[in-house]
This record gives sequence, C-alpha cells and structure tokens, in this order.
Amino acid sequence: MKRKHLAALLLAGLLVTSIGSAVPTQATTSATETTTETTTETTANASTDSAITLTAPSAPSISLIKGGSKRVKIYWGKVADASGYNIYYSTSKTGTYTKAKTITDVSTVKYVKTGLTQNKTYYFKMTAFTTVNGVTAESAFSSVKSAKTCSVPATSKSAKKYTTKSKFVKSAAYKKYSALSKRSTYSKSFAIPGMKNTNAGGFASKKMIPQGICQAGGYMLISAYDATGYDESVVYVLNRSSHSYITTIVLPSKAKVNNLAYDGKNIWISKGTTIAYFPYSVITSAVTSGNSYYTLKNYTDILTLNTSAGVIAYHDNVLWVGKSDSSSSSTMYGYTIDTIDGKTSLTSTYSMSIPSRTQGVSFDSDGYMYLTRSNATSSSKAGYVSNIRTFKPSLTSPTSTGAVKKGNVLKKIALPPKSEGIAVYGSYLYTLYSGCKYTSCKYPVDRVIATKLTQLR
Repeated sequence: MKRKHLAALLLAGLLVTSIGSAVPTQATTSATETTTETTTETTANASTDSAITLTAPSAPSISLIKGGSKRVKIYWGKVADASGYNIYYSTSKTGTYTKAKTITDVSTVKYVKTGLTQNKTYYFKMTAFTTVNGVTAESAFSSVKSAKTCSVPATSKSAKKYTTKSKFVKSAAYKKYSALSKRSTYSKSFAIPGMKNTNAGGFASKKMIPQGICQAGGYMLISAYDATGYDESVVYVLNRSSHSYITTIVLPSKAKVNNLAYDGKNIWISKGTTIAYFPYSVITSAVTSGNSYYTLKNYTDILTLNTSAGVIAYHDNVLWVGKSDSSSSSTMYGYTIDTIDGKTSLTSTYSMSIPSRTQGVSFDSDGYMYLTRSNATSSSKAGYVSNIRTFKPSLTSPTSTGAVKKGNVLKKIALPPKSEGIAVYGSYLYTLYSGCKYTSCKYPVDRVIATKLTQLR
C-alpha cells in the first residue's frame, strides 16, 4: 500500500510539472496566429496544488493611426483585465508581421514606431495579454490598420491670413471693431505660430486651435489643441521681447488645453477636468535643444480640483482656476501654492464669481482684473458674445469665507469673435484669438493683439 501511495504522489507531481511547462508554449503560439476565439490556459498553483483557469482578454481595437515623418503612431482602447499589449507591424497587410513593442504599463494607450522608411505604407495589428504567476494568455489579433509615412513641414511662423500690416488693417475685423483699431498697438502685436501647420512630434497638424497665453520668464507661451483629435496638444514658445517663434513643446496628451499660467516655478496647464504642471526648466530645455519640437513625456503631476480647469490665472501666489460655463455664471477658486519636500500642492483659499462664457483672466500689478468672454463665431449664431471686461476685485479684503468680490465692470469693450486667453506683460494686455481657424468666422483675427492697459481702465 505504501508503494502504491508513493506512486500516486509521484504521478500527481509529474502532471503538475507537465501542465505548468505547457502553458507558456501554448500562449506564445496564440500570439502569432489570427483567431476569433479566446485562449484559455490552465496552470497549477504551486502552493495549493489546485488548478487555475486563465482566460485571455478580449482583442483590442486600434482607434487611431497616423503616419508622420519616418514614423507611425497608433492609439487603442484599454482592454479590461489586460496585463499589457503586443504591437506588430508589416509592410504588407497579409505578409509577415514583426513585433514592434511589448507594453506592460496598462495605462498606456499610445505607441509611436519610429525609424521607418519615408513615403511607405505600414500595417499594424496588436493583441492584449494577461499574465498570472508567470503564465500568459494572449488575445486574438485586432483588425489591421495602415498608415503612410510622409515628410512634415516645419511649424509655420507667419500669420495665417494677413501677412502684412496693410492687409491686416484692411481686414473685416479691423474695420468693424473700432476697439481693435483704436486701442491696439500693432508694433507689439504678433502672428500666432502654427496656424498654417504645426510639427507636433514629427506629425503634421493643420487644425491646432489656440487657447491660452501667458508670459513665463523670457518667453511667451501659447497653448493649442488639435481639433481633429489625431495629434497631441502643444505649447508654442516665443521670445518674450521680439515675439519670434522658437520651438514647440508637444504635451503628453490630446486634452483640450484651455489655458495656462506661470507661477515663477511651474507652468500650469488646464487638462479637461484636471490641472497639470511641469517645471519651467522644460521651457529652457526645449529652447536650448535647438530642435523644432520638444516632447514632454509626462507632467510632473496631475491634480483634481473642486472645479474644471476652463480658466487659469496666476497672481500674488494664488492660482485662480475656474469653469468656463457656456450658459450660466460659475465660480473661480483661488488656490495658494505650497511646495514641501519637492511636492507641490494647492489649497483652496479664495473664491470669486465669473460670468458665463469666460475664456481668459489676467491680473496686473495694480490689482486690476481683465476678463474675456467669448462664444460662437458670429452675431448670427445663438449665444454669440466676444468682449473684454475690466474689474478691480477686493483681492486684499476677502470675506471670512475667502470670497472675493470682483466689483462692478469698469470698462467693457467689444472684440472680434473667438477671443481666447489673455496675458498681462509690462504695460500691455495681450489677447489671443482663434477665429482664423474657423471658416464660419466672418471677422477672423490671426494675431495676438497688444493693448495698453491704460486703454482698458
């Protein structure tokens, strides 16, 4: 009996060893074959001697593919229960595919394959896989998607519509809106870069929509997002004094970057319902690199606040963040900024009401607040508005709850359609417009317009 019992135990051990060694081989085979069935693997748990059933995840779906300069990028949707993804490519749809990358960061939904041949079509497909206790089960392949590599022109520096001052002053916007013609200082105004074309990390975008503007050290920064959703958002870097374009910072995501601000250390970026930041050193690194673009791989941190970040402004160690509501007034919150052990945090300290459709806010050294409101591209459209308002809020005397009264409107000036972010620098207010990117806009402006602050008080 003892010999029979020993033989049974030895047989059981051989079975566990056999099953455990067979699974990786089967999983590898499923990764290289196209199938519509889910692969299920069974392995033994060494501590309990009980079998574990491992089911492969669903096949992923490539949601976007685009060709660039000797590169192709793909985006896909996250797959539930996946431990990672395998990406394959080929020069023929039905040819041999080579593994380009294995991604084990499940939060990643983008991949860029570089080093490709220019003006050539490439085909991509991918799988998702699940790994448990060293055993992997891989899904079926996704559908095949293709893109062709192409040359990408440099980011445009000149104005999109009116290349000279004489052409600009003859424009419909300049003629119709007297506030623009009477109060603007043309010598301080400048063309918005990237409006003809933007080199966004080796990919060409002709649909960048400018949104925010701020002064940071020796530079002027303008944020923009790609209206097609194919390319990442960007920050154009210009020389603060000459307003000449220098380079482009490609941001980590395609989020709509409504506004940005500089607190003396960090650049703050609106990122949908969150706010992100990166250090000023990124700007200097981008400039000194001498490259046409600089890719920011990750933000230093992303924070969720008690409001969406449609509006951002910085003044006197307070970062003001508010929602840009299209139908009703909203609240802008003032956050004090603290850095402890290298970690930056925001504390909600103040609040101030702002009107509907607020697009940009900026403060000057005398405590005046300038606010742009904008909606729609022409007066024939519902809810149209585009103007700038001046206030003198009670910044130094908030209520016990931190509420700051913005006071009455001191001056209101009508502006051309699609006024966006604003920034105070020196004795001027710089107003950004996005009208030149809309065919429905009858009065487009393709420049950042400088206005003497004394003209706005």
